[in-house]
Amino acid sequence: MRIESKLCHLSENKAVVQVKGWQNDKNLGSALAEGATVEVAEDKAISRLKNRINSTSKNDADIKSINQEIMKPTLNVELAKIKKIDQSNMNHEPSDWSNELTAIDSEIKRLKWSRDDEISFLEKKLGYNNRNKITNYSDLVNYLKLLKNEDIKNQPNVNNISSLIEESDIILKDLSWDHIQGREYLQREFNVSTRKELNEKQLSSFVDKLKLIRNKYLPH
Repeated sequence: MRIESKLCHLSENKAVVQVKGWQNDKNLGSALAEGATVEVAEDKAISRLKNRINSTSKNDADIKSINQEIMKPTLNVELAKIKKIDQSNMNHEPSDWSNELTAIDSEIKRLKWSRDDEISFLEKKLGYNNRNKITNYSDLVNYLKLLKNEDIKNQPNVNNISSLIEESDIILKDLSWDHIQGREYLQREFNVSTRKELNEKQLSSFVDKLKLIRNKYLPH
């Protein structure tokens, strides 16, 4: 019996193969099966086809002849190409992403971004609100590439940030707030515990809010 195999699906952990059987020019039927590898799926499909032929054939001599002639086929060239491409893609995706993650940390440090700066960039560029939610290696590599292309000239003005912190120190002193009161306010308004976690825009907002409180509760 002549066997023809066709690959129907191939992924990292599953393959689906269809086989067809021929006796001379007579089509004996087909069978479909899946397995962890192409070879396993193909073996299952051949076994299924063999059982199907045996259950439908009424001639014992024909069954014996067909069973003796069954030979495992060689998958066609198209299947071999697909399998090679799939394995190649898998081999190019490392199981350890530590190098990429370390490089991302270095870029974040270079850009002098806060956690909120990174989240804002990540959401805008890739639609993630947390780096830990990236489960696709290509997205991680793309994120690193985007960070490397980001120009540092667009980053916050360090001198302006220092001025804002100094200004907030003065206002906190005017309000007689201790570190606990300041931390509680930051947690409530910005969901952070220290001013270092605020970006320039947030820090400016923090100062403005403190000014409003001072103007409201302290005599002019």
